[in-house]
Amino acid sequence: MNFTKHINQAARWIAISILVLVMVSWVLSLAVSFDVVADVNPDQGGVGPSDKHWLGTDHMGRDVFWRMVTGSDAFVGPGLLACGVTLLFGVPTGAIAGYLGGIFSSIVRFLYGVLGSIPRFVLVLVVCTIYGNDPSVIALTAGIAYAPALGEAIYERVDRMRREDFVKAAKAHGLSQSDILFRQILWHNCRRLITRHCLFLFGFYLVLESTLSYIGDFGVEEPNPSWGNMLAFEFGETAGNALAWLGPAFAIWCTVLAVAITTDHLSEQRRA
Repeated sequence: MNFTKHINQAARWIAISILVLVMVSWVLSLAVSFDVVADVNPDQGGVGPSDKHWLGTDHMGRDVFWRMVTGSDAFVGPGLLACGVTLLFGVPTGAIAGYLGGIFSSIVRFLYGVLGSIPRFVLVLVVCTIYGNDPSVIALTAGIAYAPALGEAIYERVDRMRREDFVKAAKAHGLSQSDILFRQILWHNCRRLITRHCLFLFGFYLVLESTLSYIGDFGVEEPNPSWGNMLAFEFGETAGNALAWLGPAFAIWCTVLAVAITTDHLSEQRRA
């Protein structure tokens, strides 16, 4: 029992460390002026790891490590933007609908159902076809597409909690409706729920961006790096440096797994 507990605790710390490394990588991509586009040297193509190139080079002689670092910018910034859009639309509408009930609740949940019935990936593809592969457009679309899931979760939590005794006591003590809803219910009782959904959306956006970049046309395109197009660009170069595609593939896998472990931990804490 204790052994399992220690394993789970270690897994959580490893997951958090991976997510921190991803954020550090993103900050480095913004702070360090390394031109990964101009970094081309075919004579050094497919070279293995060295003190000059920590993960070696791809078949065009470009540094794999710095391309991975810079490639994190393709999903971290837009992924955070998508989370912000989801919070902006999902939290207020779900909270107010759950607290007020009635016709407003029915209208909001109907709109949730209409938007939620459209597969998110399909919606993003349609928007990309119309407006192009601008990362901000993809992030806004992904955030709006996920908002019904967060809004419905917030609605169910608030709808259940507005009948609790502490809400009745707060009303009896003269607290305003907004204070009860946003501070007493949302802040004290929905933070983990919101964090869990934002983490899930972040992981979803990584998979979405990597898929779009892998298949081409919609995501980040060469010579600009993303983990998805690095994997696609190097996967067929079997004679080159394997880390050129294993690196981004492993980074995607680790990040998605870290998100899954962290969200599962938040769910367990809520059940406890």
